[in-house]
Amino acid sequence: MPYLSLIEHPGAIDAFKAFQYRIIRLSRDNLLDQFISFRLATLNDAWRSDRGSTTVTRFSAEPGDIEDAFRNWTRWDAELSAMTETLPNLHVTYEELVGGPGVSRSLEFLELPSIPLHSPFKRQRSGTQSEIIENYFDLKERFADTEWAKHFIE
Repeated sequence: MPYLSLIEHPGAIDAFKAFQYRIIRLSRDNLLDQFISFRLATLNDAWRSDRGSTTVTRFSAEPGDIEDAFRNWTRWDAELSAMTETLPNLHVTYEELVGGPGVSRSLEFLELPSIPLHSPFKRQRSGTQSEIIENYFDLKERFADTEWAKHFIE
């Protein structure tokens, strides 16, 4: 389901329980990387690698927009965690799916055989945080003494 669907339709939890669904909740460890992906998808109107093209590869960002996004994503993730705590659920990060044990953990949780999987999708973003965000170093300095500093990894 899309990320906010369950928050927008909390009654769906009853159906999930009735059908004994298992929930895999996906999030990102690095919220700045999530912001970059979200902003590039918005600017290019390309939400999937098989639809649309990426022509905008750099942008400038406002500190308030970044902080709002970080706060919203953190709050929504906590809400989804609380909403699904009584259901069989697994939290997996994007980083675990791409470069770690996320796929095998997910298959095991779903009681599916562990087989090599291939996705037809490719990563849309190329470049480091500072190569993509034009005012990266100003933003890094702005967030240096905040809870969000850990997401600026250059």
